[in-house]
Amino acid sequence: MGDVASPRPDFSGEWQLNLQASTLSPIVAPAAQSGVLRIEHHEPKFSAHQTIVLDGKPFESKFDLLSDGREVLTDAGGRRIVSSLRWDGDALVSAWEIRAPDGKMTISFRYELQDGGRRLQAAEQLRGAGRDQDNVWVFDRA
Repeated sequence: MGDVASPRPDFSGEWQLNLQASTLSPIVAPAAQSGVLRIEHHEPKFSAHQTIVLDGKPFESKFDLLSDGREVLTDAGGRRIVSSLRWDGDALVSAWEIRAPDGKMTISFRYELQDGGRRLQAAEQLRGAGRDQDNVWVFDRA
């Protein structure tokens, strides 16, 4: 009798930023107005497209990664980016290390479903480039 792995959570869906429930750093909090996170998750493929509106300007980020923990290397205009996505229990953790001529920056997001899948929490940690910050973004299913 081997133990049966419980199915991994599916993060797919359209998620609306809940500012009241989020805990944002002093840099981001006054500027954050709204946000949408769209995720397509077909294990192990995970695609995320996030738009956050700060002071009336939309900031978009998107990525496609496999949740196998492997590091993916890309070169982007003189910057070297190492990215990965891995499971940590029922949470998915994405990480980027950005190496530029002027230094190194790391960004990680820990995605977790809450409230029986009606809410998604994305805990962000940014280090380096003089921009250290921690944000807990909370999204509700649209």
